Amino acid sequence: MAPHSRSHRPLAWVLFGTGGFFVAFFFPIHILLTGLLQPLGFAPSPDRQSMLTLLENPLTRLYLAALLIFAIWHAGYRLRDTICDLFAIRPLDKVVMGLCYISAAAVSIAVIALLVCVP
Repeated sequence: MAPHSRSHRPLAWVLFGTGGFFVAFFFPIHILLTGLLQPLGFAPSPDRQSMLTLLENPLTRLYLAALLIFAIWHAGYRLRDTICDLFAIRPLDKVVMGLCYISAAAVSIAVIALLVCVP
């Protein structure tokens, strides 16, 4: 019997699925609060100091990191498939995959750095 080679695709699917979950469940809440309720006066608009106070909590930073990082990986996976299908370059899938995932990793590192550096 030939040895069975394992695919790395399940790792990408986990990041894609988790990102899709976060985007579907938590982004609408943020859009509702900051895009509708606060501008219309139904919810108080926070000032800069209250937002910085909120960011002092490690759970807030962890929540924002998870929300943004998984959303970025979800977008990277979607972009990969869209680029390959739209431009009919499926044979270059590995190159497109590398570019999308390296970009997602770079933005993820930037998100972590920004959340660590915020006072």
